[in-house]
Amino acid sequence: MKPPIDIDALLKEAPPARSSALERALASARGELALREPVRPWRTQAVWMMASSGGLAVLVACVMLAIGALTPPALLARVPLLLLLLLTSAVCAWGALSPRGRGLRRAGVGLAMACAATLVLARGSPSTTPSLPAWVCTVSHLAVGAAPLVVALWMLRGAAFQPLRALCAGLSVGTTGAFVGELACEQDWRHVATYHLFAWALICGVALVMSRSLKPRSYAP
Repeated sequence: MKPPIDIDALLKEAPPARSSALERALASARGELALREPVRPWRTQAVWMMASSGGLAVLVACVMLAIGALTPPALLARVPLLLLLLLTSAVCAWGALSPRGRGLRRAGVGLAMACAATLVLARGSPSTTPSLPAWVCTVSHLAVGAAPLVVALWMLRGAAFQPLRALCAGLSVGTTGAFVGELACEQDWRHVATYHLFAWALICGVALVMSRSLKPRSYAP
């Protein structure tokens, strides 16, 4: 069995003659190490991602209660679905940033699909006639998910791009708009399937495209 490579000793070695590429690589590595930038644990970053989505959703609920746009009985009636959305957000965020979370990422995608189906199936007939166009829900979901999406993209730059990782981050962010939709929208299941889930899917697509195009701060797996 070969002994482990001593990275420090390797960096101190003089590069072989006529090896300009290796010399540039070593100089770049020494420069990165000289920066001594603090490395944030991935668990801390996952908590921040969860807080940006779940925390904002809870804040919106509190504001709606405070201004009278939502009544306590109506909030209590939606608690099971809201808890399911928060759980989905947490699982997807944790899986997106876990270095060895491939299985968790797959579970997060499955949970998100089950959550989306539950939102559609649990929606009953509308009790009031809508006063706003249906597309307002899609726009509002995208708007409320903008800040959590920025946080998620920043966190994703700490590792090499992986489509499943970016998808989980987008699913986590998308629960924010879905949470608000459960509080503020009373239209039927067709509306939820068309306008609410479209916003969720669009956020996932943006997360995939943007995460791929941004230069990562690290190429860790």
